This record gives sequence, structure tokens and C-alpha cells, in this order.
Amino acid sequence: MTGGIIIRRLFLAAVILFLFLFAVACGAVKDTGTNGTAPASVDDENGTVSDMPDIDATPSETGLGTDGEDEGDDKKVSEYDPSVAEEHENDSRREAEGGTGYELLQSASIDLDNDGINEQVEIVKTVLTSWETGTDQVEGRLLISGRDFKRQIVFCRTGGAFPEILTRVEFEDLDADGAKDIFIVIPGYGASFSYSNYFIYSFAKDKGHSFSSDNELADFIDQFEFSSVKGSNLLTVTNQIHGFSADIVIEELTWGETPEDIMQQYAEGTWIDPVSVDISEDSRLALVKKEGTVEIKVPLPVFGMATVNMIAEIDLYYRIDSDFKPVLKRCEIIDFTDDGKIKAGSFEVGNG
Repeated sequence: MTGGIIIRRLFLAAVILFLFLFAVACGAVKDTGTNGTAPASVDDENGTVSDMPDIDATPSETGLGTDGEDEGDDKKVSEYDPSVAEEHENDSRREAEGGTGYELLQSASIDLDNDGINEQVEIVKTVLTSWETGTDQVEGRLLISGRDFKRQIVFCRTGGAFPEILTRVEFEDLDADGAKDIFIVIPGYGASFSYSNYFIYSFAKDKGHSFSSDNELADFIDQFEFSSVKGSNLLTVTNQIHGFSADIVIEELTWGETPEDIMQQYAEGTWIDPVSVDISEDSRLALVKKEGTVEIKVPLPVFGMATVNMIAEIDLYYRIDSDFKPVLKRCEIIDFTDDGKIKAGSFEVGNG
């Protein structure tokens, strides 16, 4: 009897021990991450417990890059990494856009969309440094703001030792839609002459256009031909496509050669430069009005046999169409004489 009781007690103790070990085992399994998380780790040096990051966390949440490297402040990148150069340049832009680094050139309060409420217009320049090349560029920007909006338009970017981005600004209805537009003259400097380009902007249409020497202008200039008139000092300018012809008087023929030889040299050497040169105060890129319509006058120089020998000018007149693009409408030939300038001829290029 006593031996049976002992056996039963030993059996009961074994059962209890088994249940205890089973419970411990279940608790260990539960701690290994049945809820989708990694278990805690133990710091080998001090025995403390630290939480591991969630295995489902994004790289930015864990402090790691997409390649698993630390993205802290000590991250090292090559000095010539293009992405870093772009990042620095963007930082420079953001700094300028934040209101620092601007130089105010001109400002105006004017109604640009014909709604009776003035917009605030600022023309500024800012210097952008390229960290990739180590060079600076000067950028011109239009800052336009109203009650609930701000608009920023880059209209010029240039470099060089003495960069300039603005000669003057005017506000006129260029495309006859009833709203004021912005006309900016942008200066430049060549080997012998100063020249000008322009930028126009319609706030109402949110459209802009930059004008410089382009392929269409060069193609138009190539239509002109020069020939001499035998026995005279007249240089004939023709444009067969438009059925145009006019004579330019060459007054200085005292070079020790026969007049015929000199005139032949003019016929062969005269050219039109497809760049708007500031010829004089009254012959420069500007807005003019004709019959109530605003036109853009673009003067081009006609050189004889050298850039120091300007013998005439060709004035091009553009109008801005409904799509806010310049369209060449007419052309005038201006002859330079001892008595001043005279119009040698003109022709229409387009309708209107």
C-alpha cells in the first residue's frame, strides 16, 4: 500500500514537471515574434535589452538608406557626385526663392489681367552657383503676386564678367486682348557693338516668349542679295521672295581703286547681321505704335566690308498674335547718308 502511494505521487510530480516545461516552451515561442515583430536583442557588453526596428518599417523610419547604409549627418559622398551638385544648386535656388539672395531691379503695381485689381510686379536678379563647375550664373526673375497667389518666371540667365539682365521694362497690351503684358529688354555685348534681346510675358495667358537670333530670323536674312549698279555708286538690295528692291548710296569712293572695283567689293562683301544691335538712340530694340497697334521694332545692322563700316540698317516690325508669339509683319531699309538717315524702301511680310 505504501509503495503504491509513492508510485502515484511520483507519477503526479512527473506530470506537473511536464506541464511546467510545456508552458515555458510555449512562452519562448510566443516571444520569438508570432505577432510579426523581431525579438528583443541583448547588448553583449552591458546586458541591457534594446528594441530592434520593425522589419516592415521603411528605410527612412529605420534611419537606413535603401542600400542599408547609415543616412546620418556623417554620410560621405564623392565631391563630384552630380546628384550632390544638383542638390546644392537646388538649395541655392530654394534660398533665393525664400527671399534671400535677391537684388530688386524694378517694381510696379499694375493691373495685368484687366480685372480692376493691381498685381505687384518685381523684377529681381539672383546669383546661382553651380557646385559641379564652380561657376556663377546670374538669373533674372519676374515675381508677380496678388491677394492669394504668387507666380515666379525666369526670363534670363547669363554669365560672364559683367552680366546684365535688364535695360528697361514696359507694360503694354501686346496681343490686343485687353490686358497689359510685360516687355523686358535684355542687353548684351559683342566684340564691337552692344545688342539687345527681349522677353515678353502675358500674365492673363501665363505665356512667355524669349527673342534672340534664331533660325527663322537667319533664314529671312539669307533672302537678301546685294549687287552693284554699273557706272554708279548705288548698291542694290533685293529680296526676290517678296519682290522687293531698293538702292543704298555708297558715298565714300576715294580708296585709290576704280569705283567699279570698290562697288563690286561692296556687292560681294556686304552682309546683314541677324542680331539686334543698338545702332543709335532712335534705332534700337523698342516698342512702337502704328495705328493703335503695338509693334516690336528690331533693328539689324547692314555692314559694308567690315564691322566698322555700317552702311544701312534693316528694321523688322513684329506683332504678337493670339497665341502670344511674335510674327514678322513688315521690313524697312534705312540708308545712312551724309545728311542723316532716309528710308530707301519697305515691304509687307505678312497680312495686317
